[in-house]
Amino acid sequence: MDMRLKKYLLLIFALSFVLTSCINLNLFDSAYIYVDVVQYYQSLEHVEVSNIVDGDTFDINDGSRIRIIGIDTPEIHEGSKPVGEFGDVAKEYLEKFISKYDIYIIRKGYDTYGRVLAYVFGKLDDSTYNFYEGSILRAGLARPLIYFDNDDDYLTPKIVEAYNYAFEKKVGIFSKWFTAPVLKSLNDYNSSLHEGKIVFLEGYVQDVDYNNGEWYIDTSWFTIKIRAEEYEYFFNNYNLYNLRYKTVKFYGELWDDNGRLMILLRSPNEIVIL
Repeated sequence: MDMRLKKYLLLIFALSFVLTSCINLNLFDSAYIYVDVVQYYQSLEHVEVSNIVDGDTFDINDGSRIRIIGIDTPEIHEGSKPVGEFGDVAKEYLEKFISKYDIYIIRKGYDTYGRVLAYVFGKLDDSTYNFYEGSILRAGLARPLIYFDNDDDYLTPKIVEAYNYAFEKKVGIFSKWFTAPVLKSLNDYNSSLHEGKIVFLEGYVQDVDYNNGEWYIDTSWFTIKIRAEEYEYFFNNYNLYNLRYKTVKFYGELWDDNGRLMILLRSPNEIVIL
């Protein structure tokens, strides 16, 4: 390779790295969701954070582990779900949020692992707080994960607004919208390259069904799932049955569900009818 060409490529790589770092910083500085929670809630609790697990989980000084309500950040450790893209960046986002603000929570019970479920806020002044769930969603570093037993008339719509904003601006997980690999058959799938990664799955929809609180969109080789909560808050009565007998692309994090490829869809923005 010509030496001048080598230098040119190295310069492009360096500039790309610098620009990516700047974009991540800018995401934090602009991705705020200010809320006036004092007029709505009397149960704000100040906490001291002792440890950050990942972008949606942290420990506090009383020994409790907090699982943040309304969001799901990409995994950073292999478990029941594969390691995802942007997981480390999401953790860094929470670290920066906690270092910048005094942290307050609203407790909403416990999950099946014994973790405290809570909404999380960074205090700006006596009445105004930065809503963490909305902030990280707006930066595109989390996906919504809503449950009817702890959704909130004031806060949950802000989760919806923030996720739609990330899609509109193509930030974070949506920054790959124009570059994500498009898998059109099982022959295109390579577990080491694609599991846990953001892809498009493209296929002919054979059936759409609703069962036990989830929508299932089936092709011959993959399944798309949509939880009832995300459907209610994001889809606005979108008629999923209209996808039958059409070729459709679905965007999201790819999982291997007992040998069948799957994406857990969150929004109609992630559907492209061809």
